[in-house]
Amino acid sequence: MPKIISYTPRWLSQSSPGLQLFNTADSPQGPAPARRRGSTQYESGSTSGSEYVGPNKTIARRGTEVFVVAGKQIRWSDLCMLKDDWQELQQTPSKKPKPANGERSGHSEDDGPEDGSYRILKVPVSEQIRQLSVSPNGDLLAIATSHTVHLAILPYPSHLGQIPNKAIRLKTYTIGPTTHVLSQSQLADVLWHPCGVAGNCLVTVTADAIVRLWEFNKENRWSSDSPSLAVDLKKLVTGSSEEENFAPDRFGRNRGFSSDAVGLEVASACFGGTGSSGESAWSSMTLWLAMKEGDLYALCPFLPSKWQPSSSVIPLLSTAIVAKVSIIQKDNLSDDEESRQCHDQLQWIQDIDSQDPQLIKGEHELSLDGEVYDRPCHRSSVPRLQGPFQMFPEDTDEDLELSDIHVIAAKIDPDELMSGDDSDSEPDSIDELGVSAAVVCLVTRSGRVYVCLDLEGVEGQWLPRKKPKHLLPPPKDPYLVVLEGLETLSQNDTLTLEWPTLTRDVNSRYAFFITHSVGVLFFSLEPWLLGLENEMQSHERKGAHFRLDVIRSSGGALRERILSFNHENEVSTDTSVSACLAYEDSELGYFLLTSAGGRPHAVTFDRPYPEPASAFETEDDGSFIPEMRVLALGPARSAYQAPLSLWEKSKLPKFFDENVPNHQRMIMKKEKVRMSMATLDIMTKAHRVLSHETHRLGVAAADLFRRCERLQDELRDQIGRANEVAYRTERIIGKDADAYLDDVEGKDTSLNARLDMTLSRHEELIARHESLKRKFARVSGKVLSEKEQQWFSEVKKINESVERPEASHEEDEEAQSSQTWRRLQEVKDLAEDLIERAKASGDGQTKDGGDVTDTMIPLDLRRKKVEQVMSLLERESALVEAAQSRLERLNRSSVA
Repeated sequence: MPKIISYTPRWLSQSSPGLQLFNTADSPQGPAPARRRGSTQYESGSTSGSEYVGPNKTIARRGTEVFVVAGKQIRWSDLCMLKDDWQELQQTPSKKPKPANGERSGHSEDDGPEDGSYRILKVPVSEQIRQLSVSPNGDLLAIATSHTVHLAILPYPSHLGQIPNKAIRLKTYTIGPTTHVLSQSQLADVLWHPCGVAGNCLVTVTADAIVRLWEFNKENRWSSDSPSLAVDLKKLVTGSSEEENFAPDRFGRNRGFSSDAVGLEVASACFGGTGSSGESAWSSMTLWLAMKEGDLYALCPFLPSKWQPSSSVIPLLSTAIVAKVSIIQKDNLSDDEESRQCHDQLQWIQDIDSQDPQLIKGEHELSLDGEVYDRPCHRSSVPRLQGPFQMFPEDTDEDLELSDIHVIAAKIDPDELMSGDDSDSEPDSIDELGVSAAVVCLVTRSGRVYVCLDLEGVEGQWLPRKKPKHLLPPPKDPYLVVLEGLETLSQNDTLTLEWPTLTRDVNSRYAFFITHSVGVLFFSLEPWLLGLENEMQSHERKGAHFRLDVIRSSGGALRERILSFNHENEVSTDTSVSACLAYEDSELGYFLLTSAGGRPHAVTFDRPYPEPASAFETEDDGSFIPEMRVLALGPARSAYQAPLSLWEKSKLPKFFDENVPNHQRMIMKKEKVRMSMATLDIMTKAHRVLSHETHRLGVAAADLFRRCERLQDELRDQIGRANEVAYRTERIIGKDADAYLDDVEGKDTSLNARLDMTLSRHEELIARHESLKRKFARVSGKVLSEKEQQWFSEVKKINESVERPEASHEEDEEAQSSQTWRRLQEVKDLAEDLIERAKASGDGQTKDGGDVTDTMIPLDLRRKKVEQVMSLLERESALVEAAQSRLERLNRSSVA
């Protein structure tokens, strides 16, 4: 659990340039629509006026850079730059930032502020922006509204930070100008494919269960007009062979009804991995889909036409598939569905192995070159839709309304990877604390979090090549083991348009954040991680159910509320909360950032110590000195942030300028106010404006009064704690503080006396322990060491096995034949028989007078063989006699 050091820093608070970056009240398009309680829901459809129900990811990052949505525009800034500028301003108070009022010549209202705190990026978007996503290589920015998608080419950071701070119009491309339009279904999610070449592969998922894969190319404008792969899941769920057409229908074509397609309304999607070499092979090419009704589906393998795997994917797949096929061939399962899938996987991986990959240079000078493969053509590019995954028993009635999904890939087995002969397949890093099974985290719209485990694992599956002649049995539905179900929201806190989102942590794969309208929560799955992995790797089946129940009934996942949002005191038009972002930077530290109501909220965590690289360290020389931590005198709490109503300008002058004619204004200034219908109308409208502002001021003042009272209570609490610490210190010292400081020479008399008393008592205990140890040694004889005791017990076991038991009739014949005493008796009988036969053969030779002409074996060779047998027998008998004599000596010594 990370420790909170501080909340929103001063360089993001009021009267700082960082606050203006997130303030959407002054944007030309105005703030986003509010999330109100009791508002009407429009779950689907594209009619105008319907409120948006979906994720709100209006903040994106590229390193320490941040992109913030302000209406229909995008603002760019660098958090490190904002922090440095604020620190420089504090060091030189006389240097004030220039006002961003646009009064200078050449400064347009569309440009950013003159102090350079942020820059405006213009994009040709006609609707409110709902999602931002930066590509893995940082060159592209995906901009998504409720129905449309745009791709913008991002300039370099050095170009964006230049002065003057003019607005930049980004070069954008419309993705799917005929598919992602207002008349079509709403967008559910926008993802970047982990296996895309140079990070240019975008995946769009709409609410009507249509998945499209776009391979964007700057040189080919047609790459943004039509997708390279499009799949209609409502057709795929009822598909029986690869011959069918699973592409989505054209606009305006009527669709037939299918009972299997009911409930296929996508809420969110994610890939099963990030494309790193320490993950399982199938994870990065598995697309998980969470439906609003609670069902889960998976597409594997879902690949673009050109894809770039990690260094461990191809060796892992080859090793696992070949081993599985060899096992199935031994069992002769030729008609089984599993056998067919394994042979399809074998053909698929053979197609990859036969390719000559194209080498591309790494992003950095020290990074390795990547290999680009073509998608195998012997199998269909559309895999089989696996699911729905069973999470609860059939008799359990669980109504899930999912909003987001987050999948943590299973770790790889290093032994399995090293078993191949590919020397370049060593992964970059292996998570030793990971689990060898995928962890699926789900969150519902009511704020309930489910942590599930995929024990079977998702592998590549395809439909049959041709439609089968007879009806095949339906495949078995995969299942997930639900480990935990945790609540994060109460019924009073849940909003009608609530849509919680999940954000992965930057320090641990098994930690994530949940953002909703009430606050931000931190979850960590590491407490039960080690015990679960040990149980999964153990071969002991006895008591496994009991041990798993103990793991489930233990503390479970750690959860803590990091931030809390209170919208009751804010009479604002914008109460939307953006999905949080996690940073890990040398200047920012371990940093969490989000925005609520047009205001930034941040948390600085205590950075965990990095684990030493044991591969390069042979011994500990004591040179590691941990960083000095700041003494935490109390729990951190967020500083007071004044509401916008306390420092916003009044709208009353603007109201008079817009609603009162010039001649009437002159009359009202010079003469007395005359009572008339026009004057009454103006006063009524002005009263509405003024009452709204005074109400907001009253709410803000009441909130400030309550905070002041709470601050007094907290101050009293801290004074009480300080008094308690002082009292305990006085008891330890034995004197009051003044006398203690005056008497420098004898200030530690009482402490030294107590320390001497403790040391003398410790020495007495050691002396008593030594005397008792000597007494026991004299009574019991010489104390045997641990190795001697082990050797004595082993000799005792051999003695018991050599001696023949008295009653052996009840034992089984097979058990008796494996006993040592019986084998010893057989050796003795065999030795006697061989001795008699050797003597008989020697007598026969002497009687014949040494004539060896009648025998086929030479006499000297026969004598050598007999001598060898005799020597072996003598050696065996000597060993037996030595063991018996040694056992007798041990028995006599133990009795004595």
